[in-house]
Amino acid sequence: MLMSELGEKGKDINTDIQKLVDKGLDPQIQAALDYCRLVGNNAVHPGEIDFNETPEIAHTLFEMINLIVEDRIARPKKMGTSLSKLPAEIQKKIQERADKAAAQAPPN
Repeated sequence: MLMSELGEKGKDINTDIQKLVDKGLDPQIQAALDYCRLVGNNAVHPGEIDFNETPEIAHTLFEMINLIVEDRIARPKKMGTSLSKLPAEIQKKIQERADKAAAQAPPN
């Protein structure tokens, strides 16, 4: 579900993470996604729950999910909402700088 919210197919989390990395995903967010992938994979398999997991691992898993959501969903949405409240000419100047920076960025 989360991977589809991040713009990927949501069928193979490993492939989805790699696609995000290929698009320039921040390495810290990649690590958080891999943490969730690996802890989740090791914790629960069909018909099997690992009762040896510590509360700290579960707590950190939720922290990682919150970090991912804040970085990839909440912050961009908040920025979009904030920028949309500006006058059109200011929005245009901000977009022009973003476009210029994107044009100068090395290809992924």
